[in-house]
Amino acid sequence: MSIRSVIVQAPASTSNCGPGFDTLSIALSLYNFIRLSERSDGQICPVEKIQEGTQMMVEEASLSFAAAAGLDATGFNYEIWGDVPEARGLGSSSTIRAAIVAGLNKLHDEPLDQEAMIRLTTRLDNAPDNACAAFAGGFCIARTDPVTFGYREHVRFALPETLTFVAVSPDYKVLTDNSRRVLPDTIPFNDVVRSANSLAFLVGALVSGDFARLDGAVNDFIHQPYRELLNPFGRESIEAGCHAGAYTGWLSGSGSTVVCVSSGEKARKVAEAMEQVYEVNGKKSRAYRLMTDNRGLTVSEESGGIG
Repeated sequence: MSIRSVIVQAPASTSNCGPGFDTLSIALSLYNFIRLSERSDGQICPVEKIQEGTQMMVEEASLSFAAAAGLDATGFNYEIWGDVPEARGLGSSSTIRAAIVAGLNKLHDEPLDQEAMIRLTTRLDNAPDNACAAFAGGFCIARTDPVTFGYREHVRFALPETLTFVAVSPDYKVLTDNSRRVLPDTIPFNDVVRSANSLAFLVGALVSGDFARLDGAVNDFIHQPYRELLNPFGRESIEAGCHAGAYTGWLSGSGSTVVCVSSGEKARKVAEAMEQVYEVNGKKSRAYRLMTDNRGLTVSEESGGIG
């Protein structure tokens, strides 16, 4: 009897997008992959040695999927590979959790629809914005419950390939839990008003396609000012990218990656300017020139399996 096996391709994402805290996200053309193969003994086993935290993440996602789908938990082998850097604000943990949920959903003949899988992944990852982008692709606006903050629904728009996202990841990690601890319990009213204005204008400019109007118009006063100490030289890198011709830029998720939005023609110059900030300050970094992934994650079934 053949073993059922699936491969899931899940896109990275840049979330918050400045003022859209836990709300806005854009799926990017950078990917993690997970292969899942059924096994009959109920064990969840990595094909190669893996970090303990990742194993716990996979097991939690598996048990949560089974509970949500009303199924008995089953075993599987799995392997993970890809290019999304860990703990850099590009949704790495969301790609893994979403891929496990989507892969198991396929192996069990799809008992959950996309919204149910996004809701489940959000509960696991505490990131409705990243979860939406991973599954739906494109530019996503997540709606959460005003009382529980749980995921409710999302609106999605495609973005053109002409828009380039220059992501620069310095050689240090920022853990989401640590970055949330530095956020204040209250925010001055004027800062909320200024951020809300930027949020509305950012959404309008991206949806309308009039990207040049983003120049100097996107600012955040809700989370980025408080996270700067955890992301040294991030603000300077964004400013350098904008000076080199980018429309705008932001701290991606919690960091440490920073993202500038640019035309394709100026992307190389923008990337060089952003990287130079880290270089002159003695920090290594890696630049990615990315487009929007408008498909979201994909699941393909293989014949045979890995064990």
